Amino acid sequence: MSAEMKPVPLTLVVAATPSNAIGRNSTLPWRLSQEMAYFARVTKGEQIGRNAVVMGRKSWEGIPSRFRPLPERENVVVSRQPGFDLGSAPRTHLAPSLASAVSLLRDLPLASFANSAAPIDRVFLIGGAQLYNAALQEAAAPSTDSPTSPYVVDRVLLTRLSTDYPDCDTYLHDFAADLTPGGDKVWRRASHDELRAWAGWEVPEGVQREQDKLVKGEDKVVEYEFQMWVR
Repeated sequence: MSAEMKPVPLTLVVAATPSNAIGRNSTLPWRLSQEMAYFARVTKGEQIGRNAVVMGRKSWEGIPSRFRPLPERENVVVSRQPGFDLGSAPRTHLAPSLASAVSLLRDLPLASFANSAAPIDRVFLIGGAQLYNAALQEAAAPSTDSPTSPYVVDRVLLTRLSTDYPDCDTYLHDFAADLTPGGDKVWRRASHDELRAWAGWEVPEGVQREQDKLVKGEDKVVEYEFQMWVR
């Protein structure tokens, strides 16, 4: 495979409770401003406009319309509905599968990216559970049927909540427990210094605390930690 056709590294970005809950009714069960600011900064990257986010249709619909598409990033929505209407927003694309979404991004014309040697710097998968879990399963047991996959899942940016939400209905696969056929761990938790170096900025370290803005009439302080896991 030529250098231009090497698999694109794919990073999963997800927030999960201690029980690996990640959603309720196709939306986030919490609203954490500082955590959302982290998500925005890490997915935009230090070279604004060079990164891309890939998401399923329900995740796209779960974003309030005034915030769609996510700004300063290419947005790709994965849907099996060929006529799904994304509107006329710029830098927004439709793809029938995760593989085709990554191929689309890899093949974007260089003219779309000023002063760039490559069209896309980093690609992030931001939901939902079906895409997350399929990608994690592929990372643990790569399919021999697709030896030339356009992407390789090599990193998970996990916001690990210490506070649980018992009314969730969507869960992330417990990827940290995955083993290779030889019995080794598939994933290693990177140090915080590694996370900072990869992100290119001073990601807050240790337990973070903030008020959940979705909870009305009472205080609900949520604790969480920014983690990075690598293969």
